[in-house]
Amino acid sequence: MLEKESIFVAGMPRAGSMWTYNVVRRLIILAGKTPWPEHVPTDERAIIKDAFSRPADEGRVYCIKTHYPVPVNKPGIKILCNFRDIRDATLSFMRFMKCPFNTALDSARDSMKITDYYLGSGALSVLPVDYDDVVGASSLVVKRIAGFIGVRVSDTKIDEIVEQLSRDVTLTRLKKLANVDVDQAGKIAPKSGQGRYSSIRNMDGSYRVYDHVTGFQSNHITSSRSGEWREAFNAEEQQALNELLSDWLRRYGFDV
Repeated sequence: MLEKESIFVAGMPRAGSMWTYNVVRRLIILAGKTPWPEHVPTDERAIIKDAFSRPADEGRVYCIKTHYPVPVNKPGIKILCNFRDIRDATLSFMRFMKCPFNTALDSARDSMKITDYYLGSGALSVLPVDYDDVVGASSLVVKRIAGFIGVRVSDTKIDEIVEQLSRDVTLTRLKKLANVDVDQAGKIAPKSGQGRYSSIRNMDGSYRVYDHVTGFQSNHITSSRSGEWREAFNAEEQQALNELLSDWLRRYGFDV
């Protein structure tokens, strides 16, 4: 039975946290409760404050995706921390944000800090979620998440969740986002679904579309496989990555 608590999906950007977030929301619904907030905000800071200042009512469970650090040892808090080979996460960040390499490298520094903050705490309130497991063993990850947050779920329901959030299904959803009309000022055209969608400005001045029902954004999936950084980055960039990240990579079992 899902207890009255707040659940945070945290960890580094570009490591599958939106997949994890949608898994948790579906599990909360299967438990007969409503994930709160119902619609996914682009800025979660206000709802984080609410989660710590007052509990949700009996029918709601706070489910918040964030890359901000939240306390790991507070009663009634559970945190799922997604992590990934940070070199692949850096490549994904570049493609998603449409930013230069040096900007993505700064993001990698922040990603190391946030991962160490959660996974280095040793807190029982934190569940590590490895991106490679999400890709290669999704059903087992869903089962592990369900046990962590206290939701009983059948294997059939687990399979349904995995299918609903599969790469192919998600890509189909993202194609719809790519067809949402956004003008040069970033305004969503009325016929494209104002209210459900909003726009976020990329670093190159273009816009991506944000879906407030799922939290997914256009161009959300940016890579096809782990290790793609080896072909995408040149020798100088690879050297810069490995020099910055080698200790972190070894600490979490990644090859250097």
